[in-house]
Amino acid sequence: MIRLLNKNDYNTWLTLAKEVEPLFGPMVQSQEFQNGIKVCIKNKDAYGIEDASGTIAGIIAINRAEKEISWLAVGEKYRGYGYGEKLIKKAIDKLEIYGDIFVQTFASGIESGTCARHVYEKNGFIEYKNAGKNPAGLETILMIRKK
Repeated sequence: MIRLLNKNDYNTWLTLAKEVEPLFGPMVQSQEFQNGIKVCIKNKDAYGIEDASGTIAGIIAINRAEKEISWLAVGEKYRGYGYGEKLIKKAIDKLEIYGDIFVQTFASGIESGTCARHVYEKNGFIEYKNAGKNPAGLETILMIRKK
């Protein structure tokens, strides 16, 4: 089940962020990131997908003003079950009324980002432009999904 996150999910988000820091760069200790989580929850721009037991398996955050998926992560033990794609579809549903949708993800050749790129491509995103290195030092690209 996909549901809006609430303030009780704050620590769960931090736990997931800690798990993916090797791919995204430092987040958990960043006051800016912590504040961003709170704003996303307050603005109802963050969704979590639960496994059968009700545990949050993945999180997606959107930015309506920028028409972008601003954050997506699925816990390692939940990968390969379609949770990421379900979250992306939820984000598309919420953002497509605003026009083209953007997302920054891993560049081709970044092995750990292959699955993410594939799911975005499967859902209509195409490479738009180079976006440089992320805070973890991995090359990224900006993708676009045309309305």
